[in-house]
Amino acid sequence: MINKRKLNVSGYRGIWGDTLTDEIVTWYTRAFAKFTKEDCRKKNPTILIGRDGRESGPQIKEVIINELKNLGINTIDGEILPTPTVLFSVRKHQYDGAVIITASHNPIEYNGLKFVNKKALFTTEEEVNKIEEYYQAESDNIDPGRLSQADEPKKEIFQQENICADGNNIITRGETLLKEHADKIISSVNIEAIRAKKFKIAVDMINASAGVMDPYFFEQLGVELLPLNEIPNGQFGHRPEPLKENLGDIEELVKKSGADLGFVHDPDADRLVIVNENGKVISEEYSITLAIENVISKNPGRNIVLNLSTSQRGADVAKKYGSECFRTKIGEGYVVDGILAHDAIIGGEGNGGIIYPTINLVRDSFVGIALVLELLAERNQTISEIVKTLPIYIIKKDKWPIGGDLNEMYSKMKSHFTDSEIDEQDGLRLDLPDSSWLHLRPSNTEPIIKLFGEAKTQERIDALFEETRSLIIE
Repeated sequence: MINKRKLNVSGYRGIWGDTLTDEIVTWYTRAFAKFTKEDCRKKNPTILIGRDGRESGPQIKEVIINELKNLGINTIDGEILPTPTVLFSVRKHQYDGAVIITASHNPIEYNGLKFVNKKALFTTEEEVNKIEEYYQAESDNIDPGRLSQADEPKKEIFQQENICADGNNIITRGETLLKEHADKIISSVNIEAIRAKKFKIAVDMINASAGVMDPYFFEQLGVELLPLNEIPNGQFGHRPEPLKENLGDIEELVKKSGADLGFVHDPDADRLVIVNENGKVISEEYSITLAIENVISKNPGRNIVLNLSTSQRGADVAKKYGSECFRTKIGEGYVVDGILAHDAIIGGEGNGGIIYPTINLVRDSFVGIALVLELLAERNQTISEIVKTLPIYIIKKDKWPIGGDLNEMYSKMKSHFTDSEIDEQDGLRLDLPDSSWLHLRPSNTEPIIKLFGEAKTQERIDALFEETRSLIIE
């Protein structure tokens, strides 16, 4: 029996060779192909394939393209592509869908699959359930051992064709797609102001997909680029999640080089973390807040969308300019749905995810970089100087293995914090009168419970966390 997890709105992630295998990839490819044919009502749709640079990516891509070719599907081989480039390209070229081979910020031994529909959006919960249903039908009807033996000769044929030339329905377009994405971003910001500053910037590309885009992107921005971990070979220079404890090298590079600031991508380049001019990583929560400050100051009154676990800082900035902040469930797709529902000009998540629909309806670290540089250039300030103008909040995040009844935990919290505003669209969020808040929910991707919270001081948020844990953990 195959050891497998379940597909969800965040995609499918597993350890290569264990919870992610050739067979699992093949069956999901067939399931997504069936879904796409039905969704676009085409016998021979066109699907874009991109990957984040992990070492297992070429083998997984080979399995996917081989299977799509057998099913008569036209395939665009983007090779290594940032996740936001894939979605941008599906929209621009009206492809019928895409498969992204990525495990995002998961450790090096992982890889995964994310599916994009014809609207250039990640598949919705309903669509995910349909793909999972088709997957089960495929896996129930085929013997895994026989499948991999039967496919082997076809893989050899594909390898030879791909070395010499494109197959009849396989087109390679990675370089073009990257340039189109970068050029769209450049054309959407004040490029003259950015170039006039002659920024010197250190960038950690984490040996993944940002490495194929950043050299051209920063050249067009007129920036002196100081690259770190720039070779996209999947041999990550540090743990891939862009957390402060993993980013000592980029902090040191900014200090030693005298760079104006630093940026950090995650492996599929949809999250952005900033290092200030003093070589200190600032909270990932500032990435979306700085982008909001730039965009909303020029578009007062326009709506923004944030998820329930994102800092109140961005909502306060929006309020300053007469704008309203709408909150959504956790998950990029829910934020995108909120942006569309409320005609928001910008949205995102506190993990460094910036969604700017002028360019892309997906978290996009390159968009974040351009918006931050534009803000610095137009205001002639450093990151530290702008951060000092923003509302002060201390955010705290905790997690532990699931144990006990979540509904009982929610009930205890509601009974205890009686003066709070309650939001139950995703777990339980409580907003307290002093602008502090708590959010308890199960993770979408791991068997854990997460507690997020924020307050004006460290003492206050520490006290709230201690109070909450004593209520729900026996």
